[in-house]
Amino acid sequence: MPRKSPIVTLSDLSGTSLGVFRGHDAVAAGVTRKQLWTLHAQGTIDRVFPDTYVLAAVPRSNEQGLRAALAWAGELAAAAGRSAAEQYGLQGVQASVPEIAVPSTVRGRSTRVVVYRGTPRALMVRRVHGLRATGVECTLVQLAACLDDEALEIAAEDARRRQLTSVPALRRYLDRHGRSGRPGVGAIRHLLAQLDPQHPARSTLEVKTRRLLVANGITHFEREFPLEWNGHTYRYDFAFCRERTILETNGRRWHGDPVDHEFDNEKWSVPGRHGYRMVFATWAKVTKDPDALLAELTATLTA
Repeated sequence: MPRKSPIVTLSDLSGTSLGVFRGHDAVAAGVTRKQLWTLHAQGTIDRVFPDTYVLAAVPRSNEQGLRAALAWAGELAAAAGRSAAEQYGLQGVQASVPEIAVPSTVRGRSTRVVVYRGTPRALMVRRVHGLRATGVECTLVQLAACLDDEALEIAAEDARRRQLTSVPALRRYLDRHGRSGRPGVGAIRHLLAQLDPQHPARSTLEVKTRRLLVANGITHFEREFPLEWNGHTYRYDFAFCRERTILETNGRRWHGDPVDHEFDNEKWSVPGRHGYRMVFATWAKVTKDPDALLAELTATLTA
C-alpha cells in the first residue's frame, strides 16, 4: 500500500480540528520534523504556537485560533472569557484573540493568547460544542472584567433568557468564588443588583431601553407586567402602574408570520381594555432619538 504524502497525513490528522495539529502528533503519524520544516518554509502550514500548526489552506476563524491555543496549552486548558462566550453563543461577544483558562498550577504565556488562571472548581469546566470551556457563571465574571456595562448586561441577559444561568446561580457562584480583588466580581455584583431576578430581558433593545430609563432617573417601573384577557396572560416590558402607562419595546418593523402579527395586534390592544396607555420604544427611538422617546414617555406619564 502506497505511503501517504505528508500533507495528506496532516489533512487527515487535522480534519476535525479546523486544520490545527500538534507537531508531536504529526511525528507520531509518520511526518518527520524535516518535512514539517519544509512545509512551513513553503507556506503550506503555519506555526502559530510552539509545536502547534495550522494548515494554510484552511480559512482562518476565531474557533480555529481557539483550537490552536487549546492544543498548545494542553489537555487541562479550556476556552474562557470572550472565547467561551463565543462557544455559548452569547449575544454581542466576539474574541479578537483566543482567551483560555488553565489551572493555577499550569504555567505558560504567549502574546497571542489571553490566559486566565483559577482553581478547577472556580473554572467549572464543561464541554460546549465539543470544546472544553469555563462554566457560564465563571465566563460572565471574566467578561465583567473586560466588557463595558451595557455589553455585559446584553450577554448576561442572553444567558438568562436561554436558561444557561440565573440570578440565584450567579449569586451562589459569587458566594463561593467571588473573592475580594478578583477581576469582574464587583462589576457582576453591580449588574445583579439592577436586574429583575425573575424575568430576563427578551432582547438587546429591552436592555438598552432599561438602561436609558435608569440613566435618566426613571426607575419606578415593573418588569414583565402581566395583564389578562380572555383567559390569556400577556406580559409587558415596563409598566408604570401608578400612571397607568406601559412602555413596550418593539424591534420588528413587520412580521412574516401572520400568526405572530395577529398575536402582537391582540397583545397591544389589551392594555387599553384595562385603562392603560401605551408608548412604544423602537430601535430607532432608543438608539438615535432617545430624547424624543423620553419626552413622549414623560408626557404620557404626566397626562
